[in-house]
Amino acid sequence: MRTAQWTHLLREHRHKKLFSLADLAQLTNEKKPSLLVQLSRLEKARLVDRVARGWYANPFNPPTPCEIATAIRFPSYASMEYALARHSVLSQFPHTVTLCTTRLPALHRMGPLRFEYHQVSRRLFWGYRYEEGIPVAEPEKALLDLIYIRHVRARQFDLTALASLLDDMYVLELDAAKLQDYAKRFGPATRKALSEALALWEQARKSRVR
Repeated sequence: MRTAQWTHLLREHRHKKLFSLADLAQLTNEKKPSLLVQLSRLEKARLVDRVARGWYANPFNPPTPCEIATAIRFPSYASMEYALARHSVLSQFPHTVTLCTTRLPALHRMGPLRFEYHQVSRRLFWGYRYEEGIPVAEPEKALLDLIYIRHVRARQFDLTALASLLDDMYVLELDAAKLQDYAKRFGPATRKALSEALALWEQARKSRVR
């Protein structure tokens, strides 16, 4: 296909922000070797942008970083620090897009951004809603995912670190009843860590008020 034909095709399908290699092969009827050569040429001409291996952004309707993140590793949803910041619960916005997936863990970089994928079982793959077409964990689920992954499983945070992180959050914005209800679907270690971290946070909060 000529460049003008590619431009017409991408403009015609501008409702689609991301194309997989399989998508483009189906749309163009091109064989993979020829298709890869053409896409390489189009990249150099800056007509398309390869955002990940086998994935290309439509220049006539560019995807957001989070749309890219959830598409290139499906299924996945934004959670943990990124989701908490997106919901304005975490006061600082992270440079890493943190996601949960049922697939293997992975780290993907795109410019200054990092996409950090954490594997969870299908039993814990829930508690998210679509916001502008992006699956994002509810704030209560995002906090529980964070405690489970960072503290219970990976041992990256101890209880003091968890309480300190809660201190950087607008904890009172969370739905306390929903948080406790969602916690019942996690294991006892996550429920215990949540209870103890909240107790430490509450103790520190009261001492500041005095």
